[in-house]
Amino acid sequence: MNKDHRITPEQFENDVRRIARQLWPEAEFSGATKHDGRERDGVFDTEDCRHIVEATTSREKAKAEKDIKKLVGLASKLKGRSGTKAVRGWFITLHEPTSDQRQVAQRHRDIINTLSFAQFQHRLVDSHAYLAARSKCAFGSVRDPGTGALDASIEYVPLDLVRSDSEGLVSSAELVELVMAGRVTVLLGDYGAGKSMTLREIYQGLKHRHHKRETPTFPVFVNLRDHYGQSEPAEILHRHARSIGFDNPSHLVRAWRAGYVHLILDGFDEITALNIQGSWRKLKPNRYRAMEGVRKLVREHPNLASAPTHDSGSRAGLLIAGRAHFFDNPSERRSALGLPEDAVELTLNEFTEEQIAKYLEAAGVPGLLPEWLPSRPLLVGYLAATQLLLELKNDLGDEFDPVVGWEFLLDRVAAREAEIEAGIDGATVRRILERLATRARASDSGLGPLRQESVVQAFRDVCGYDPDDQGMVLLQRLPGLGVYRDEEESRMFIDDTFVDACRAGDVVEFITSPFDFDSGTLASIESAMGSLGVGMAHRRVGQNGFSEGKVNTAIQHAARQRSSYMVADVAKLMMAAGFSVRNTLDVEGALIPELELGRSGADVSDLHFVNCFFERVEVEASAEPSEIPIFQGCFIESMEGRVSRQDLPEGKFDKECVIDKFVTAAHTTAKVLDLDLPLGTRVCLTVLKKIYERRGSGRRENALYRGMDDRARRFVPRVLQVLQSEKLAFKYRRKSDTIWMAGRDRRRAGRLIAAPSTSEDPVLSKCGKLSG
Repeated sequence: MNKDHRITPEQFENDVRRIARQLWPEAEFSGATKHDGRERDGVFDTEDCRHIVEATTSREKAKAEKDIKKLVGLASKLKGRSGTKAVRGWFITLHEPTSDQRQVAQRHRDIINTLSFAQFQHRLVDSHAYLAARSKCAFGSVRDPGTGALDASIEYVPLDLVRSDSEGLVSSAELVELVMAGRVTVLLGDYGAGKSMTLREIYQGLKHRHHKRETPTFPVFVNLRDHYGQSEPAEILHRHARSIGFDNPSHLVRAWRAGYVHLILDGFDEITALNIQGSWRKLKPNRYRAMEGVRKLVREHPNLASAPTHDSGSRAGLLIAGRAHFFDNPSERRSALGLPEDAVELTLNEFTEEQIAKYLEAAGVPGLLPEWLPSRPLLVGYLAATQLLLELKNDLGDEFDPVVGWEFLLDRVAAREAEIEAGIDGATVRRILERLATRARASDSGLGPLRQESVVQAFRDVCGYDPDDQGMVLLQRLPGLGVYRDEEESRMFIDDTFVDACRAGDVVEFITSPFDFDSGTLASIESAMGSLGVGMAHRRVGQNGFSEGKVNTAIQHAARQRSSYMVADVAKLMMAAGFSVRNTLDVEGALIPELELGRSGADVSDLHFVNCFFERVEVEASAEPSEIPIFQGCFIESMEGRVSRQDLPEGKFDKECVIDKFVTAAHTTAKVLDLDLPLGTRVCLTVLKKIYERRGSGRRENALYRGMDDRARRFVPRVLQVLQSEKLAFKYRRKSDTIWMAGRDRRRAGRLIAAPSTSEDPVLSKCGKLSG
């Protein structure tokens, strides 16, 4: 056992009694008692047997003689009173029994069992058998990025874990300590961000501590995706044990109830398949109901915060992970998961430049990612393993426009797979990916999962025939998709940017031939296309020379088919292209992440959003009120560009619309510009906030000037030069606009914004020295 901790006799006795109550549940309310005026560590009376327990931390022979004499004396008395009921004594030692202790006990081996604490716990559950069985099964989405094998051998590169309460960083080693201290911890991150890989690392750390006998508590890693529809903790743990081949599921349950399990729950966002059609008002209660099993696991997890600790000083911890934006806000997340007030919330950052360099060096492809490419570990791993990063670097150079970059990357990815599987060209592989991206839109996340029949149907849709053996091999290894459930051979897109780039293909295909597009596929779409997808579709529409009339024909057909999401996608494309909507069209019950309304030259006033949910709507000052859509009964989480309901364009937002908050550039900018810092520094912070608050979508350069007076505006061009030189921002041209995107080091930007007065980052000193 760990010598750094000293357990008291009372603590040890409590640990032994905790196990005894689980071993003999009929006596769950029994414990220490007095017989013949003497203290007894435990007497547990079951239907068939009376169990007498003495526990000691001492290695001394004299103490063993005293305790065993007490056991034998009481056993003899009870045996005479118990009739046919058996009486059994248990002499439990903290450490392996010494030869002297065994010698004393050996004289009474007919009624006394002599065991170490580890051996006594083993009667509760064979933790080593569980850990051996668990190591052979999947840990969430962890796979080898090149082969897809379960035993991912690539070196784990620790990611930054940011505490939501302090913005401080937590290492993986510190997270292990949090779990061992009995804390309830939530790990948040998007799909492909490395949650499962990080959880596996924590699991291995806890497992290592248990194998070294530093603690009797061991980790149990549950993939929540395997437990949809289950609401009882025992039911969840039973199924988990059976699924990994552990022979005694009930033993795992009683070990958990006794407080000897660190419970790791991966994927709270994967245990529900929400039907998001209809009113946005139904989403929150649906999510709450889906979390019932998790909530009960949290509520019933042994709370040892006030109970005596184990010999290692550890308590039974609980670690839960899932996508950050599955819930609308932190308050809903805490309520749905049933988190205690002192729960720790951590957010998993994407790779920093240093971590990328380390990862790529370990993968044998040293170099840096293009700025527009997400640094999500699962995507980076695939591109590194397939050598596509080298092609990007050699052929694309310093291209900063994400639309151009993703067009190139998708072509290269598809061409590479076509080379491996002869008989199918790269363009066909890309069309299959694009159709799968549309099929994935039937899920609330837009990433999947995609069952095997959906994957095969996508091949059939594109090629017009069933896949042969070569085609089936291709479908099993399609780029950009990861394994969701091995037993179902289901797949899931590994990155939301990747899948958004793929979504554009079917939108353009629909505009090209709306009446030939499969109506079933159209009706299945239940998630919106993002800004990257809109940008890529807009580019291809322009390349194809599509007219405003042709696009209007397509959007009207989508409306007749009641495909609200296709209507919304094409409408956003039309706004980007400056095309007007010619007839009244309804978008009903859709969840749309963001909508920007400015002076685009497009009249979309005939577009009606009815009972839709928006995360963000921006109505720019330049927007022509008569040309923007009408909103009826919608929920808008964040309204930007307007200060109040009275400031909204008249007649465009009815009284049934719910707007959670108004955010104005002038208001947020004024807060920063009022700080007691040099003006150049204040402008730097303002610009950083504007660029980094729009993850992935970028900001037009003219928007960075909003809310500033003339003097502050003069600093913006030079501040942007500093941010670009420090790799905190980069720009590209799209038509007549200059777009600024956030750099990869979000952690650095976050520290600058959070504590500018104490930061020693050179970017602030450089901007502070700028003169007006």
